[in-house]
Amino acid sequence: MPHIRGTIHGFAAMVTLVVGSMLTNTIRAEFELFAQIAATTRHLLIDVAELPVSREIAEVVVPVGVLMGVWVFAYELQRLARSD
Repeated sequence: MPHIRGTIHGFAAMVTLVVGSMLTNTIRAEFELFAQIAATTRHLLIDVAELPVSREIAEVVVPVGVLMGVWVFAYELQRLARSD
């Protein structure tokens, strides 16, 4: 059932992007270290790598990447548990 799996991952990607953006703003306001990580990521992507992305997108790369990693890990654990 690849179409169901693709739909699930597509929906998860959308949710991850929205939640990651909200988390970035919330966490950056509370923790100085996270603000520095976001600034460093923005600097590396825009100034060093010269990627044509907006500042806002560059700042959410790390939290969205972490959320996607958590999603994939949880999804694979669920698949492994179901196949046993």
